[in-house]
Amino acid sequence: MATTGLLVLAMANPASAVTMENDTAVRDTSDAGDGCITMGNLSATACFKPYGDVVFAVDMLPDAYSVYALWQNELRNSVGTWGLYRNGKCSWSGSAPSKGSCNKDMYEHSSSNAWGGKGSRVRVKACTNDLGDDTCSGWSSWIYNQ
Repeated sequence: MATTGLLVLAMANPASAVTMENDTAVRDTSDAGDGCITMGNLSATACFKPYGDVVFAVDMLPDAYSVYALWQNELRNSVGTWGLYRNGKCSWSGSAPSKGSCNKDMYEHSSSNAWGGKGSRVRVKACTNDLGDDTCSGWSSWIYNQ
């Protein structure tokens, strides 16, 4: 009986089935926009550019560590509830100071989405690939996707 309950719970929560997307960034010299968050030690920055659906990972410190941006994309369903739809990691191993980008194709905030509602938002987190545990910032504010 307990097994059935777990199965029902997993099916009721579509976010539980979300698999992390892992991308290797390509060098990018374009403007990252305003949706950026920088780690407290200034070694990495993560940005999301809502026009074009681009996630940036910026290496700020020449310390031989690579950087990455974690991102989450939530959609709003037909009754207005937000839920995790996609998430991922955009890894950049270029030398500092430089940035790489991962171009993602996401639903627009104003268009109908896969869950029958309207609404798409993204947030990012900057991380340094240190020896041992990685060091990450907190999450940015939600950015509505254009």
